[in-house]
Amino acid sequence: MNGDRLIPLARRYRLLSVVGRGGMGTVWRAYDEMLDRDVAVKEVHLPPRITQSERRVMCRRLLAEARATAALRHPGVVAVHDLIIEDGRPWIVMEFLESCSLNRLVTEDGPLGVRRTAEIGAAVLSVLRASHAAGILHRDVKPSNVLICEDGRVLLSDFGLAVHMHNGRELADTMPAGIEGSPAYLPPERVDGQPSVEASDLWSLGATLYTAVEGFSPFLRCHALASMMAVLLGDYARPVRAGPLTAVIEGLLRQRPEDRLTAEATADLLRDVVGSLPEPGITRATLPKEPRVPATRRVMRGPRVPWTLHSGSRHSGSGHSGSGHSGSGRGGSDGTPPRGSPRPRTGRRSRVPWTKQAVVARPRRPLGRPFKGRRLRPGAVVSVAALAVLAAGAGTWAARWTSIGKSEAVALRPAAGVTVKTAKYRETGAYSVRVPVGWQAERSGGVMIWKDAGSERGLRIAPAPGDALAGLRAEEHRAVQGRRFPGYHRLRLEPVPEVIAGAAEWEFTWRDGRHTGGEDGVRHVLCSRAAGYEFCFYAPDPDWTPGQRLYDKILKSFRPEKTG
Repeated sequence: MNGDRLIPLARRYRLLSVVGRGGMGTVWRAYDEMLDRDVAVKEVHLPPRITQSERRVMCRRLLAEARATAALRHPGVVAVHDLIIEDGRPWIVMEFLESCSLNRLVTEDGPLGVRRTAEIGAAVLSVLRASHAAGILHRDVKPSNVLICEDGRVLLSDFGLAVHMHNGRELADTMPAGIEGSPAYLPPERVDGQPSVEASDLWSLGATLYTAVEGFSPFLRCHALASMMAVLLGDYARPVRAGPLTAVIEGLLRQRPEDRLTAEATADLLRDVVGSLPEPGITRATLPKEPRVPATRRVMRGPRVPWTLHSGSRHSGSGHSGSGHSGSGRGGSDGTPPRGSPRPRTGRRSRVPWTKQAVVARPRRPLGRPFKGRRLRPGAVVSVAALAVLAAGAGTWAARWTSIGKSEAVALRPAAGVTVKTAKYRETGAYSVRVPVGWQAERSGGVMIWKDAGSERGLRIAPAPGDALAGLRAEEHRAVQGRRFPGYHRLRLEPVPEVIAGAAEWEFTWRDGRHTGGEDGVRHVLCSRAAGYEFCFYAPDPDWTPGQRLYDKILKSFRPEKTG
């Protein structure tokens, strides 16, 4: 399908340009020739490999989305004008509005201020209350489905997973392959296989508010199953930027639906937050200084942005777009804990591309205290065990969850380092890479080293022909034998084929005896080998979370030059 079709859709809507794409379809800007106005048209793409029953479910779901949206009369819901069946597929014609998703807003500009987050939360809650009053559960509340218009209007889009609370359609219209939605925004009861209730949407709202004010999602992990396990455990870092919003977020993220804040109580609290803060002038909350957690206590590291050597393209969406939503709704989103919170150091990072999204508008008791700032739900072990059994026996289902959706890239916390200005460096006949402006460059033969005196971070790029994993093992052996790294502790040394074929990574910490500063001079190092080069990045261990974000950004810019 393209915008050059000779006959307008339904002999009325002329497709003009694509304003958003997603796994479920394309959203077009179109012209209504009958009423002389711009509209948004959602074209559904039915995957070729799905079963006939799944195809019927998807068509029914789109029809249900149109009906559910049209049934709601609320300024925070995109108006539906028409539903058309053409080319054997349904098309939804909607109101066209210039907008940007909350997901993209946070990804590009960083966390929002407390007051603005509360205002957005109140607007979304208003839509949910109207929806629930009409008997409709949204079931897919997340930052990529919250749209901010140029005039300040806040919309809740994509009712594609919506169900009616009283007609039993939820089970009938769930895809046979398993649970659907974004893993990091699925409430515990849905992960546990229970039906949705009104409080389920409120839980997702709480996770969305957390993302907006903290700058990363509370439950995103390295892959979808890990995210769902975090949801079942209630394992998230306590908010540090949220201020008076903390009570709202934690009240909504309680594990049991009956323990969560009600919609009415949430509305009252959000109103109090907005009323207690000055008019927005400062749009972002500031990160308070926190006591650093000793390295020996931080035993986990959060998910990282993958780096890619074989592709220079950047998946991006349009800057502004119209009504509706182009995403598939299958992605997850959630990022790393704030500085001072425990960070996972095990498991591979996911292939989560750092993308822009094309958006169209449109108090519990923990199980002890193993990690500062973390919260664990009592009794969660049973649910996690059940999830593990389910994952072991559901190959098709698990395959659908292997990567986290592009629409939730905000999960990867916008941290210090990601927004650092970079400049292109070119090694003639070898490669080009973007490195932070102001870092001091040194050359030693074919090895290039960049150092940041201010943060004690550094990067080394050197030729490394041969097998990547064997080379890193040999390098580790030489380092250990030569006692090059006092207090050496290996975190992992493994192949990473999901990054690029033949790649391997070696991650470790060591103790710099020359240093008297933070955490007894603990240094964190990550060496990666791929495409004939070795990349080693190092930083003080307390600053590793923002440091690794910068490292990923540098690696994504690396381009080997073609020879011959």
